[in-house]
Amino acid sequence: MDPDPDKFEAASQIADFTPLDSIETALGDHTVDVVLVASPTQFHYDYIHRSLNAGKHVFAEKPLGESVEQIQHCFKLASENNLTLHLGFQRRYDKNFASLKDQLSSIGQARILKASSRDNPRPSLSYLSISGNIFHDMLIHDFDMLLFLFGTKIPKSVYAVGQAYDNEIKAIGDYDTVLVMIQYEDGLICSIDTSRTSPYGYDQRIEVFGEQGMLTAENEIENSTKLFNDQGIHQSKVKHSFPQRYKDCYLQEISHFFQNISERKLFNVSEQECLLAHLIADAAYESSVKRVSVDFVQFFNKSMST
Repeated sequence: MDPDPDKFEAASQIADFTPLDSIETALGDHTVDVVLVASPTQFHYDYIHRSLNAGKHVFAEKPLGESVEQIQHCFKLASENNLTLHLGFQRRYDKNFASLKDQLSSIGQARILKASSRDNPRPSLSYLSISGNIFHDMLIHDFDMLLFLFGTKIPKSVYAVGQAYDNEIKAIGDYDTVLVMIQYEDGLICSIDTSRTSPYGYDQRIEVFGEQGMLTAENEIENSTKLFNDQGIHQSKVKHSFPQRYKDCYLQEISHFFQNISERKLFNVSEQECLLAHLIADAAYESSVKRVSVDFVQFFNKSMST
């Protein structure tokens, strides 16, 4: 289902489908078992909870909802109806980040994490204006990666600063460049830098420094060949954008979704993980606006109690 008929023509070149301009027909069709939600952000919760109420398994791009209550409701509906609900955090399926996670024990206690997350090309202004801000749209993937790597421990503090170099982004009250600092009770310090633009290509790197060593996950390039000559050192460019960088991950996350349906496993991201990532994004936004460090434990407890 899509309100834009031009997209149907493009899709018809690669698959058989029945074009719809309303989701109601699909939700009322008992032969439809699964709904994949890849709509603009503000429609996610509506489509997700209606699909779960209709008895459909759901794969959804982030976010599930725009509040703690909406996220909790999605998990509640899936649990009560024994339906698989997957969230599209594709970086969890990246072989590089998975390998880094598997080797974390080899460097002892993690002390510093540094992540760079720089987009390319800049998304359209029409998308950015409804994306939910850079913290919930872009940095949410980095916050989820912290949970993927280190589990559901609650941060001690969150501090963020942002800048809008792009006047169009500034006009909609968002940032295009952000630095977030997160600290945990065990001493782990995390820094994440983000930019909406990266002229050399999509830039996604993680470094974890620990008491016994360091792990890094670097950008993927087309090949590792380097040319050395009198003009310098030359090698392949990094992947152009996220569809190229994470092509295999998108296939794997969909495959995992259908596997979990058949095995009657409900979630790939737990409710606690989803809520924590959402609230870290909220806290980072509040920090950037108020220009103060946010006591996250207090922020978390207040958000969950209301």
